Amino acid sequence: MSKLQRSSISLVLALAFFAAIADASTAQEDVREINGFSCKDIMIRNGGDRDIAIAFIHGYLLGKKGATSFNLKTLAAATDKFIDHCLDNPTKKAVGVMGEFTK
Repeated sequence: MSKLQRSSISLVLALAFFAAIADASTAQEDVREINGFSCKDIMIRNGGDRDIAIAFIHGYLLGKKGATSFNLKTLAAATDKFIDHCLDNPTKKAVGVMGEFTK
């Protein structure tokens, strides 16, 4: 996969994530801080929206590490742990929780 394709996919995932979590209220600011999302913010999303949000977090953390490849089984296991932990700890920061399971 070319660098341009990866960048395009990252942009699409990012836009989908923010569309999925955006509040319908027009009074809310358009700028979001990724570290501001709690586990509850992710877990209250339904089906595909939650999947997109989790994929975005994975992509964000992989990007911070400068990773250009990943293991699907490892990410799937981290996702399962993330979901279980977030259900029990809804106020924790989502990125921090996922970061613990993707070290």
